[in-house]
Amino acid sequence: MPETTRLIGVGNPLMGDDGIGIAAAERLAAMVLPEGVEVIDGGTGGLTLLTLMDGADRVVLVDAVEMGKVPGSLVRFTPEEVVAADAGGGGLSLHETGLAQVLALGRELGCLPEKIVIFGVQPESVSRQLGLSPPVAAALEPLLAQLLRELGGY
Repeated sequence: MPETTRLIGVGNPLMGDDGIGIAAAERLAAMVLPEGVEVIDGGTGGLTLLTLMDGADRVVLVDAVEMGKVPGSLVRFTPEEVVAADAGGGGLSLHETGLAQVLALGRELGCLPEKIVIFGVQPESVSRQLGLSPPVAAALEPLLAQLLRELGGY
């Protein structure tokens, strides 16, 4: 039986660049992906991510992440890097509950998969608007290429 991989796009498409995770998930869901890959719209994330991750062998999370970089910048994080950033006061947020807190709770509950990777895209604007800003929209294709490589599809 193949490894179960869940790609979870997180965000709110009604808030501009915050919709990048959902946009990536929608595009990937329309593609032929390797066996065992599931694509999920994770909404605004938070603690609901624990339920979405439960039972998967591997999880790939995608979201807009404030990193202080140039809008559209892509960064691949490990859970350890997220926890370290949170401990250093530079926590990475996946909306109402920070990702470090979600990961810590998941570890305590024993419901995290062994393999988790996070892809963050630096937003330009997170405000009430439909659609991605030009630099984040331009980052969508490179993001998809990285995600496909991560999923083993290319």
